[in-house]
Amino acid sequence: MKQKLKTACILFLSALSVATAQPRRLSLQEAVQVGLERNMEIQNAGLERQKSESWQKEQQSRLYPQVEAYSNFNYYFALPKLVVPGEIFGQEGDIPVEFGTKLDWGSGFRATQLLYNRSYYTSLKLARQKTDLEGLTMRQKQEETAYSISQVYYLCLATWQQTNHLSVTLESMEQLLKITGLQQQNGVIRKVDHEQVLVDQNNLRTEVEQLSRLYDQQIRLLKYLTGMDPDSEVVLTDSLAFSNEQADLYLPDWGNRTELKHLEKQMEVVGLSKSMNKQAYQPTLSGFAQYYYQGQRNQFDFFKGGSDKFFKVGFVGLSLSIPVFSGFEKQAKIKQNDITLMQLQNTRNNTLQFFRKEFADAKQQYEDSWQAVIRQRQNIGIAEENYRVNLQAYQEQTISLVELLRVQNSLTEAHLSYDNALLQWKNAELGLKKSRGEILNF
Repeated sequence: MKQKLKTACILFLSALSVATAQPRRLSLQEAVQVGLERNMEIQNAGLERQKSESWQKEQQSRLYPQVEAYSNFNYYFALPKLVVPGEIFGQEGDIPVEFGTKLDWGSGFRATQLLYNRSYYTSLKLARQKTDLEGLTMRQKQEETAYSISQVYYLCLATWQQTNHLSVTLESMEQLLKITGLQQQNGVIRKVDHEQVLVDQNNLRTEVEQLSRLYDQQIRLLKYLTGMDPDSEVVLTDSLAFSNEQADLYLPDWGNRTELKHLEKQMEVVGLSKSMNKQAYQPTLSGFAQYYYQGQRNQFDFFKGGSDKFFKVGFVGLSLSIPVFSGFEKQAKIKQNDITLMQLQNTRNNTLQFFRKEFADAKQQYEDSWQAVIRQRQNIGIAEENYRVNLQAYQEQTISLVELLRVQNSLTEAHLSYDNALLQWKNAELGLKKSRGEILNF
């Protein structure tokens, strides 16, 4: 019975491992979504935003009363003295009089409340703007990740498609090799002609193996970008499907670009910093309160009986602070803010010019690649018909084997060129989305 149970458990675990080892079917949209969730740079950007939110809460803490408990013990080995006129005691001249006791112990609570500080309220706005800035930084990382994943995904599709086309050609070569082998045995063709087919077949097989290794490397790169387990099996479900209708090449709204929003948010942050520096010389008004017990003795007998060991003390008040002069520090900081604003404005103008150039390049690249795909597709049709006619002519012994091989190579090159054209078209489509700020739209 134990042996049967052990065998059943092994069979169950084996079946479970087979079931769990099924490859994951991954579309482009799923790959991007997984990358946005697991990419390390995006995760770090999200953590940076959380830090900014925590810093914002830290800044807001001064809006609430600041309360602390304290206890101070002082031993005066030399008591402070106050010089008073001797006439108070019926004597001439000034008389030093000691005040206090050797031991002084005070314990209680003190509280402060900020009532008015314009610079501080501006700092709260600055904290919120910095949190928004970190959010835009995170979105930039997401767009960069989505763009990179899409590029690698399409590259994998193109490599896989080229491998399939070469594999089909390799099967045709194997059939041709069998035909030439029989023809050589029957003395129809020379041995060197048959060996030439064998050489071409070996070269083609080597190319297929190289493309297969390249595909494996690209898949590993895709799994790295998406944060997937490098040992997991992945099957790409999308294809390099071509559309006969061109995309709408409308002029985009540059305000949708995250890079521009990021620059504008930086300008807002610097503008708030400049306002804070201008407000640094405005008054600060605070309220305060203190309540404590104070004991003054010449001997340490605070814990002995009696009700006169400690005395209650309490007070409330207002504190007004007006900065007057700080050695021209404010003017220097404001000058730095002005220079930073000018730099950001220059960067913004240059970025807008780059966006226009980027869109014009992407538009031209898309139109050219779209036309290239149509031409290459026509070439495949011509090459396939040409190969069919020449294969029949070779079987009828009206053309040479060299001519047939040349036609077959032309067909293979037409398929590979078409795959490359599709890849260029997909990349151009990505560039068009990127130039419009729509790379995350699926």
